[in-house]
Amino acid sequence: MKSLYAFALLLLCSATFAQNIAIRGLIKDAATKEPVIAVSVGVQNSGLGTISNEEGVFQMTVPKTATIVMSFLGYKTKMVPVAEFKDETTIFLEQSEEVLEEVMVTKIPLYVYLREVVAISKARFNKPILLHTYYREFVKSNNKHVKFSDGLLDYHISGTTKKTKSDVVIKQNRSYLLVNDEEDEGSSSLQNLQTAISRSYEFRYFTERLLDEKHYEDYDFTLKSKKDKSGDEQYAISFEPKPEIEKPLFKGTVTFDPKTKLISEVEAVMAPSHMKYIGSINLLIARISILDSKYKAAFKIVNNNYFMNYCNRYGKMRIWNKKHDYLEESRSDLIVTDFEKDDLKYNKKEVYNKKRLFDKPTFFTEKFWQKNNAIVLTSEEEKIISSLEKEAASAPKTE
Repeated sequence: MKSLYAFALLLLCSATFAQNIAIRGLIKDAATKEPVIAVSVGVQNSGLGTISNEEGVFQMTVPKTATIVMSFLGYKTKMVPVAEFKDETTIFLEQSEEVLEEVMVTKIPLYVYLREVVAISKARFNKPILLHTYYREFVKSNNKHVKFSDGLLDYHISGTTKKTKSDVVIKQNRSYLLVNDEEDEGSSSLQNLQTAISRSYEFRYFTERLLDEKHYEDYDFTLKSKKDKSGDEQYAISFEPKPEIEKPLFKGTVTFDPKTKLISEVEAVMAPSHMKYIGSINLLIARISILDSKYKAAFKIVNNNYFMNYCNRYGKMRIWNKKHDYLEESRSDLIVTDFEKDDLKYNKKEVYNKKRLFDKPTFFTEKFWQKNNAIVLTSEEEKIISSLEKEAASAPKTE
């Protein structure tokens, strides 16, 4: 009887597992036939999600009966049943037929309005929450790729409206490095996986430089309303440095729902017009000059849970001293592949406290980058990683 029960249980588990299948899609613009990058791809009424890569490709493991939802600002939301996916199915997104783009005037200053939107969005984030994510980072030194790392990271999010706490537990990871410790002195300031979510939840990537009493007067603000034929409306507050301000400042846009005042997307880049004012920082070991910086994050609501589902960061800096002078570029992507309510009972000893994933020895039990709704590698990225892997393996070992 026990053996029969065990056999029945095995059949049940196998049947349950078989309900999930792998799908792959290619997203293109219906008019131009060009790939659409960073499209939010998710399962309807579920936390499962990913994004399309720079070639418009995505992959997911999903229930057979699910419906895939694809959304991107400026395009109509597309819903496709999983049953319609065959091999690499091409999906065409149609651009929204905007019937109105209007410059809006408010009774209060726009920086005050933006503060209100930020405050409402910060208060709406669900905490505590466990975000299952895929994180990756590429680093170039003097225009050559020298580092790559990626992994499955669990972010345990807690804290208050004002202060977000995020504990990181790394489930699986891999790293390929071609630089020594001496050359690597300044790189930790480019990317920090510890703050990848907490800074986004606090909107610090632009509020620190934009909305405090010392900085908002450096910027011009514009509010636009976009409405399509279906009646859906989005507000966008753009900010740009005033021409007469001689500082290295940012420009960007914050997009939000005018009814709920919840932010759906934030984008900020160093304003090209003000890059000529970039200076340098004198550290004990070297001088550092930040030459460029870009940030983009997307947020969404699933089953009444409001959270960040994607973040991209890019930085470029010059690092020099008497021995070295080099340029370093770094870009990182973080996507939320699923989420769940967090009971905060995780093992605190497993929390990873270093800033960079590179510092953790490689450990994986499966090719996680090909599963788990990770970002699909482009053909160019596969070449980069393969080259780094071979060079790192053949490099002489140092004590």
